[in-house]
Amino acid sequence: MDKPYKSYDELITFLKNEKNLIIRNSDYAKHILTKTSYFSLISGYKDTFKNPTTGQYKDGTTFEDIYRLYMFDNELRSIFLKYMLIAEHSVKSSLAYHFTELYGENQQEYLSPMRYMITKKNQKDVNKLINILSYHLMHKSNYPYITHYKIHHKNVPLWIIIQILTVGQLSHMFDFLNASVPIRVCKDFYNIGRKDMHSFLSILTKHRNVCAHGDRFFNYITKDSITDTVIHKKLHIPQKNKRYQYGKNDVFSEVIILKYLLDQDDFRNFYYELKRCLNKNCPDLILLKKMGFPPNWMSILRLKP
Repeated sequence: MDKPYKSYDELITFLKNEKNLIIRNSDYAKHILTKTSYFSLISGYKDTFKNPTTGQYKDGTTFEDIYRLYMFDNELRSIFLKYMLIAEHSVKSSLAYHFTELYGENQQEYLSPMRYMITKKNQKDVNKLINILSYHLMHKSNYPYITHYKIHHKNVPLWIIIQILTVGQLSHMFDFLNASVPIRVCKDFYNIGRKDMHSFLSILTKHRNVCAHGDRFFNYITKDSITDTVIHKKLHIPQKNKRYQYGKNDVFSEVIILKYLLDQDDFRNFYYELKRCLNKNCPDLILLKKMGFPPNWMSILRLKP
């Protein structure tokens, strides 16, 4: 049976009387619920404060505790999204540069199946990617720079059209292209392996989507993981059954990804924005563990991949 509708006043009474949540100012709580929604705030962040056995909030938990975590997560998402977009642009720039370096700027080059490693397993996905690129060339575009190149140059080189690809589509292009281009791209990012870049782009895609949609981020865990890196080793992250316990599929894994995909200046800026956010919101050790941050995470700034 669907849950019955409750007014904000009824929801506040329910939280106070049946869920053991301390609400000192009902008007303030109602105001916050009207601008965040019950689902986004309470349903999204309640688990951190609940007793898993009773389903009640732990004694002493206040409405403000939940809202502070919500606001912390908002700030965290904003910081990560800002720098994930920079990393995404860097990979796009590298891939377009090396593709054009090898094959030239004619749009028929990236539309040609010959430029991709096609197998029975990926053939449909390669065709889908080529069809997406073709669609933007054949139909009226919402992007003025694509329209400009179509009209004035009768050709849209990869460095232009790659801008409209999602990070997921970028990941597919990296995976599908003949080896020469991906190998050159990897050299631009500390000479990592193709499997490393594949895993980085895969997790980046998921994290970017969570941040862009405003979903809960701080304890988000992906099903797949990034590869083991030099950073894991240099941070002395503990292992269990030969698997690193932090920085594989949690928020800290994105910190490691950005360490590789951002240049030194951008990573330094990201690091200090993140550090200020953590100092301002003072997450406890339990919360940091849920985020996948090892105790010595701050030393990542001076580490070399």
